[in-house]
Order: sequence, then C-alpha cells, then structure tokens
Amino acid sequence: MRSDNEIKRDVEDEIRWSVDADATDIAVRVTNGTVEIAGFVKRFRDKFDAEASAKRVSGVVGLANEIEVRLPRFDQRPDPDIAHDAAAAIKFWAPAATSIKASVQNGWVASPSGSSRSKTLRTRCAD
Repeated sequence: MRSDNEIKRDVEDEIRWSVDADATDIAVRVTNGTVEIAGFVKRFRDKFDAEASAKRVSGVVGLANEIEVRLPRFDQRPDPDIAHDAAAAIKFWAPAATSIKASVQNGWVASPSGSSRSKTLRTRCAD
C-alpha cells in the first residue's frame, strides 16, 4: 500500500502535467488514500481534467473534487493572477526582500505586509 505522501506527490505531478491550468491554483490533500482536490480554475474542462488526472494515480481509493470554476470576466482579472503578478513585481523591485508579501481580495492588492530597513524598498512595494 502506498503512503499518503507518495499519492499526494504523484497526484500533484499528474495535475501539473495534464491540466491546462496553473497547477498552483489547485491544492491536493490525501487521507488514507482518499484524495481531495480544491482550488480555482477558469474552465470546466480544467476541473474535469484535474479529476481525471487524480483518478489515474495508483493508490487513490476515493476522490472529492472541490475545485470551483470561476469564469473570467472581460473587465476583471482573477485574484490568483493579480497575486502572481504582485509577487513577481516585489521580487523584481526587491529581490532580497523575501519577507514582503502582498494579498489580493476582490481584484485589489492590499497593502504589502512584512518589513524592510530600506525606505526606498518600502515605498516601491507600497506603490
């Protein structure tokens, strides 16, 4: 019998290679061989592809698909996309500032959290 950690790793790998969505938007949890996948995708196809990918993994005895489909709107970007871009901007402007994080809610970037001794860095991250 395979361990939950092995199954989780294999399910994450299978989703990463098989689903045409950002695999970081899908979380995997395994308990006694039962897999739960949760997160957000932009298309129904991605939800069903993630489920099929998880079912292909050896050792999976049950599956709960809690993935939510959030259809993109033309006038609004999804929060995970904005959060990804905010993290990339912080990394670009402040590569040494690993403690600075930004959170996104309802399409808006909240004030960054964390600390820095550089006033210039704090100003750039706040912008």
